[in-house]
Amino acid sequence: MITMAERFFKISEVAEILGIEQHTLRYLENALKLKIKRNERSDRLYTESDLDTLKLVLALKNKGLNTTAIKLALETNEENAETGLQAAHRPANPEALEILSVTHHILEQNEELLEGNRRLEERVERLESKIELRNQEREKKIEEFLQLWKAEQGRGKSWLSWLRGKS
Repeated sequence: MITMAERFFKISEVAEILGIEQHTLRYLENALKLKIKRNERSDRLYTESDLDTLKLVLALKNKGLNTTAIKLALETNEENAETGLQAAHRPANPEALEILSVTHHILEQNEELLEGNRRLEERVERLESKIELRNQEREKKIEEFLQLWKAEQGRGKSWLSWLRGKS
């Protein structure tokens, strides 16, 4: 029987693969209580499974979940894996189902907020364009007024005097 040796990655390699900083990996390990293997020098040794877990964590973070929600999801996943039960034969865990339901609801709310934010940004851009157009129109009117004023000054009679009825 041929067995392949498990491949391990150093923290710098994992950081590069995932496109994040090494300190972020250390934070995630600590905050999520991830069990990362270490060598005799206490260097972290990441497995393919660890990489998959970290990819899932980053995807959940990008979807808007906080570290606590991600930790609960990982714990539930780990509990299910430890039981050795297949998903089809696994009894429904009310807490896990509630967590999944709440997570799904949070993701939906997050998507709605992102869409609302996008619409607001578009509206702000339209308003800024309107303001810029009005500023240009105002500047044009001011320029026309100044030209009129200068022309009247050259005739010796100002528009203000004309309005007051004086010469």
